[in-house]
Amino acid sequence: MAMSFPTSLVLTFGVLLVVGIIVQQGEAKAIRAFFVFGDSLVDSGNNNYLATTARADSLPYGIDYPTHRPTGRFSNGLNIPDLIS
Repeated sequence: MAMSFPTSLVLTFGVLLVVGIIVQQGEAKAIRAFFVFGDSLVDSGNNNYLATTARADSLPYGIDYPTHRPTGRFSNGLNIPDLIS
């Protein structure tokens, strides 16, 4: 049974798209920087630089971080941007 013209066109476009993505993956360049601005899901550790009474620079904050020292983050340990980078 022969395919209709729109079906073969969509199939051809899909195959070309997949091939293009695979070829582009081989040309990936190294990322030089990773900028993360803190929000409710990402704690970037800016607390040490803010004039506030709510501080995260004492224990128990940072006990699960690799250095086991307070980092100015309210999160405990590494967060998603740390793992990605």
